[in-house]
Amino acid sequence: MTARHPDGIDAIVLAAGLSRRTAPRHKLLARDADGIPMIATTVRRIQASRAGRIVVVLGHRADEIRDAIQSHVVSDRPSPGFVIAPDHERGLSATLRSGIGEAQAHGAAGAMICLGDMPLIQTEMLDRMIAAHQAHHPPAVVVMHDGRRGNPVLWDRRMFPSLLGLTGDEGARGLLHQHEKDLLRLPAGEEIHLDFDTPDRLEQFSRLSLPS
Repeated sequence: MTARHPDGIDAIVLAAGLSRRTAPRHKLLARDADGIPMIATTVRRIQASRAGRIVVVLGHRADEIRDAIQSHVVSDRPSPGFVIAPDHERGLSATLRSGIGEAQAHGAAGAMICLGDMPLIQTEMLDRMIAAHQAHHPPAVVVMHDGRRGNPVLWDRRMFPSLLGLTGDEGARGLLHQHEKDLLRLPAGEEIHLDFDTPDRLEQFSRLSLPS
């Protein structure tokens, strides 16, 4: 893992899933028109942000995903660390708990939860989320487009105990609902709703050339 940043934001990249909808292909290992794996592009966007640490949570095909990241990340930016979610097959909450546990153990001020199959996220948006958290310290910073929440979500550290208690495959949706009136909402583009988790979407991804 990289050095401790007690006043910073950890970026937690969820990359442990079974990728059932694109089987036998693994969506995170799919390559764009320039030959860059999807998960590497996602991590490179986060590397360019103000996040203090990057933690990639691995599970299914962990070695391949780690190799794909390490072979394509930018060397002069913060290097990602890795953690294995031992119970990742139990659902999204299990993966999320592993990432939040890392953020809590390293004294992070908050954790920005990023999905590995969303390589279109904008570094500028990530920086706005971090700045909003530092200015206002809400329970969570969420991004909105067309009246709907999207990803990533930035959680304040006081929410870590609740996040560590989550179970099932719905992630933190229920927790967001509980704190609806206290969320800090930021406008964002449609990329916060765009993932690549079907064979058709992977075909579209293969034709993209994405700047890092």
